[in-house]
Amino acid sequence: MRILLHSYLLEAGSGGVKRNREVIKYWKKYVDEIIYVPLLGDMRRASEDEEFRKKMYNEIKALGLEIPEKVNEVIDSEVIKRVPLNMSKLKFDLYSNITQYKINSEISKIMGKIDADIYYAQQEFPQMVDFLTKIAKNRNVGALIHIENFLGSLTEDLSHFYKAYKSMGLSGIMYAFYVTFLRSYTRRRKWVELINSRKVKFAFSVSEPLAEIYPFMRKIYTRVLKPGNAFDKKLLDFRDKGKEDYSVFYARLSPAKGVLELLKIWRKIDENKKLVIMGKFSDKRVEKLFMKNKPKNVEYLGFVSQDKLIDVVSKAKVLVYPSHSDSFSLTILESLALGTPVIAYKIPGIRRIYEGLKAVKLVKEGDLAQFRQEIRKIYDMPTKEYEDLINDKKLWEFLDEHSSWEKVALNELE
Repeated sequence: MRILLHSYLLEAGSGGVKRNREVIKYWKKYVDEIIYVPLLGDMRRASEDEEFRKKMYNEIKALGLEIPEKVNEVIDSEVIKRVPLNMSKLKFDLYSNITQYKINSEISKIMGKIDADIYYAQQEFPQMVDFLTKIAKNRNVGALIHIENFLGSLTEDLSHFYKAYKSMGLSGIMYAFYVTFLRSYTRRRKWVELINSRKVKFAFSVSEPLAEIYPFMRKIYTRVLKPGNAFDKKLLDFRDKGKEDYSVFYARLSPAKGVLELLKIWRKIDENKKLVIMGKFSDKRVEKLFMKNKPKNVEYLGFVSQDKLIDVVSKAKVLVYPSHSDSFSLTILESLALGTPVIAYKIPGIRRIYEGLKAVKLVKEGDLAQFRQEIRKIYDMPTKEYEDLINDKKLWEFLDEHSSWEKVALNELE
């Protein structure tokens, strides 16, 4: 079997990229060939930066994937130079909603149809799926849907993005309207168009039944991948190394992940309870707001090495994770593997995966008082009760089920 892949694979760092790379690592053992067509942005960057071009080819080759010869022709073409570099968010959305589809058509004429059995986007962006439909020789086109870029309706979108960005104040509320109408709505509309045209055959998710959220997806094959994610088994070696009196948070540092709400939570937490935050900020404005409002008992370490991250998380008393936007959170999974309990918002993706585990305390979204209450409960918990919490039989069964990337890869491949 030959799979043509259109995916985020370069510059590993996010949970999504990590997942993509782990899955591909095992697919190579079971399929004849995996063909990789780089993202338009990567091809555009390669057209300007020879070093990046070499790095891209070397990295894809190291992953065991094949890049079609025509990709070089695209990189050297005038068409790819029409893809803007270093866009503002507004310009990017205007470009991706209109111009990118036209460029997809022009690039597909250069590349022609590519022979494969399956054409797969490891992301739900309709621009990527649209591109696949243009170079596919059959209709076996599909994608992995992450439940955060758009929801089932305009009303649900607006409610979701308002909750995610209101921590930024008035600018965040305005941004929620902008994301809802200029980004989320247009992406969902394009998905409806692609499915109605019968150019897409399947879609997978890692947490929620897609046909329940998106009625328009009832026309195609959908499936929740179980298990949808995994952790590296070596993390288990760092359990039971001793706990210290601090809490931890790590993720992409954005309002949607709750990083600004953590500051509001911590202003009313005892001064001797420290919070350690790790990760990169997604926006300079968010970083300024964070630094301006950061209490003294919040320590920001920046983006740290994997070894440092493991050390900090494994010794933490609790992972605090007030995220508004997640499907199957790798942050929570890795924290549990490291023996650190979690407090998180009870949003659909997290609830569906983690509800029922005693080591994951779920709080009503936006309820900061209840979040603080759960933090205090963890700190005040007797040692025996705490140890029972992180060594619960049901938790160990859950970790066993999610400790093999090969199982994830084979399930998805099937």
